[in-house]
Amino acid sequence: QFSTGFRMMAESPPGPQYSCGTKHPAYLNQEHPTAEDGVVPREVCFKEDSDSDIYQGCDVVENIRVKNCGDYYAYQLNPQVKEGAYCVYNRKTSCYPPVVHARYGELAVVNCTLNSEKDFDPEEVEWTHLDSTTLPDKRLNNIDISDDRLLLNINNIADKNAGVYAFYIASTQTTALVEVILFSAVESSQKYYYAAPGDSLSLPVTFNIMDGIAREVTWKKLPHKPVTGGNYNLSDDETTLTIKSLGEKDFGTYRCTVTFEVEEVVYTKHADIVVKLDEEEM
Repeated sequence: QFSTGFRMMAESPPGPQYSCGTKHPAYLNQEHPTAEDGVVPREVCFKEDSDSDIYQGCDVVENIRVKNCGDYYAYQLNPQVKEGAYCVYNRKTSCYPPVVHARYGELAVVNCTLNSEKDFDPEEVEWTHLDSTTLPDKRLNNIDISDDRLLLNINNIADKNAGVYAFYIASTQTTALVEVILFSAVESSQKYYYAAPGDSLSLPVTFNIMDGIAREVTWKKLPHKPVTGGNYNLSDDETTLTIKSLGEKDFGTYRCTVTFEVEEVVYTKHADIVVKLDEEEM
């Protein structure tokens, strides 16, 4: 049982290094058991490298045992990572969904609830972004905080808004984390396409940008060849490049670039697609 006042280990990835006050924060990679489950095996994930980005994967997996004791959880731990620690929270707090995905220019909502018999003053709620920016903040002026300070409305979301948001209420020893992830502005369903000479091939992409936002789209074959005329055909909505009767010169890397503006900031993003000769034809 944790003795910090918090009741359960986190079930989702924490933020970058030094989240939870440690160099290598750890979280439970599976759900906690019910009281009826008894003692069960579980996995704890650690991130070991120095990458400061938000992460989903595990560099080190620790096998532990957990029991639901009703008012608290009991853990049989097996510490393995130097400068590592377990992220723990109060289970009376919940944020749903714990990971918010959004397109550029969309309204993203971070919604948390506090299920506690103890009253709290909304002024106690402290929101931070990526462990360093306290909200409200002038740079993040597209974020509205509800009167009870448990809800964030992120308007016209863009790069500056991505990352982990945390709130903390000192009097109830309550904290919670929510990760906000932007879809890639332009993405392809697959990176590599294989074809034979003479084949026709379509290269589709998706633009994860809200309708109503003007965008400029260009396609080229790297390093700098335009894909116009001849055996190239671009769909009216510019989302699909079709190459007819592939020749030797048509194999290589194609880049779709999109330029658009959100909150008076201009973004240029791209996706690369590689067309390779089918090995069976070599």
